[in-house]
Amino acid sequence: MDGNQQVLPLAFAVVDEETYPSWKWFLQQLSRHVIRGRRGMCLISDRHAGLIKAIREGPDFVSPHGVHRYCLRHVCSNFNSTIKNVVLKDLCWQAGSEYQLRKFNRIMDEIKKQDVKAFAYLDAINKEKWTDSHYGGWRCGILTTNMSECINGVLKGARRLPVSALVEITLERTVHYFHVRAMKGQEMLQNNQLWTDFACKMFISWQQKAVEHTVTKYSHAQQSASVVTRRQGRHGMNTHVIKIANRECSCGKWNQFGIPCSHAQKVCGAYNISAASMVKDYYDVMAYNNTYSKHFEPVQSEDYWDDPNFQLVHDPTIRTVTSWSKSNTHS
Repeated sequence: MDGNQQVLPLAFAVVDEETYPSWKWFLQQLSRHVIRGRRGMCLISDRHAGLIKAIREGPDFVSPHGVHRYCLRHVCSNFNSTIKNVVLKDLCWQAGSEYQLRKFNRIMDEIKKQDVKAFAYLDAINKEKWTDSHYGGWRCGILTTNMSECINGVLKGARRLPVSALVEITLERTVHYFHVRAMKGQEMLQNNQLWTDFACKMFISWQQKAVEHTVTKYSHAQQSASVVTRRQGRHGMNTHVIKIANRECSCGKWNQFGIPCSHAQKVCGAYNISAASMVKDYYDVMAYNNTYSKHFEPVQSEDYWDDPNFQLVHDPTIRTVTSWSKSNTHS
């Protein structure tokens, strides 16, 4: 993901199907060419058995190097396939997307009250893998793989084409993504924005909300305080604990998005601290522009290509013989 909450294409691969060997190979290439020893990686995916096995065998998405998290939409879908109850499916989504532990526990209690088996199903899944309240600050507000599947949707029509055509279309559409976003970055710079549109919108929204809060300062050393929210109908009048020095708020949103929530902004004002200085640097407009600063070279027609000086040789030992192919050897 980039600093504007958009998918940043990093790597594509052409494989025969989703299997453990193909996922293992893909993750090995990802490690070698993209990750290259970086730590702090978070992989969000469905619970495909082959993928999970491949992840466990590699170093990049297991502690202490990185983590693997589940797509909440897939968790809810699998949950509903087993429980077959739309109301409980909605509660599953609420539980997984809730930032605060107390609210998560309350929703889980409601699920248990309605269906003990449904509760047991969810309780058996590692909570760090699928819930925001236990996630440990890795997801950056991303609950699902929906955005990456948007890329899949764009390329869906090309999947049945010959490999060379598939690669060409993938390249063209990736080039288009980079060009459009590079232009967007220049526009944000010209507007003198500090951060990307996503970060600006969230920061300003919480800034406006902070006006309604009441703050009580506790420790100047920790720059800690409690904030009480204003009652709005049945909601509000909640007390949150903020420690600016640790960049923490008990609401969970600051840790989730890397942007000071309304409670944190209220406390920053009380201690005469710039809340803007607390926004994560990956939202910076210059960082966004650097992301899309590289360019692709136009590709000439094949008549101008250099001779690769190698021959493609198929390895018959890795060919999988299916029952269909055995009965259709003439094909």
